[in-house]
Amino acid sequence: MSKPLVPALLSMKCPRCRNGRVFIDPNPYHLKQLGEMNHFCPVCNLNFRPEPGFYFGGAIVSYPLMVIYNLLVAVSFYMITGDVFHHIVSLMLTLTVATVTVAPITFRYSRIIFLYVVVRYDKSKIAPVNKQ
Repeated sequence: MSKPLVPALLSMKCPRCRNGRVFIDPNPYHLKQLGEMNHFCPVCNLNFRPEPGFYFGGAIVSYPLMVIYNLLVAVSFYMITGDVFHHIVSLMLTLTVATVTVAPITFRYSRIIFLYVVVRYDKSKIAPVNKQ
């Protein structure tokens, strides 16, 4: 049984079958393995690396994700302090720490979202469930 779109995307599953893991290590904070992806989906055999430079398209997704995130952090900062201009150094430090903290997650989700835009879901590629 495949997952619905949003849970599959959030759990970083293959866009075609929505079952296979895209990344080898599910933890994005294991920085040595941050970009390590399976070459093929373990369930439907989708090639996750179809051509060199394929994931440059992920940068198109990453930029708006980080802009939205930083805007949310800045608005939260404003709601807490009541003024941004008198606390500009604190705001910049807060944004820097927040950005560095969320960068590994953004890196992975930008790739996943790009895959979901490019690859179509195919119900026929789902592995049959073994009933015993």
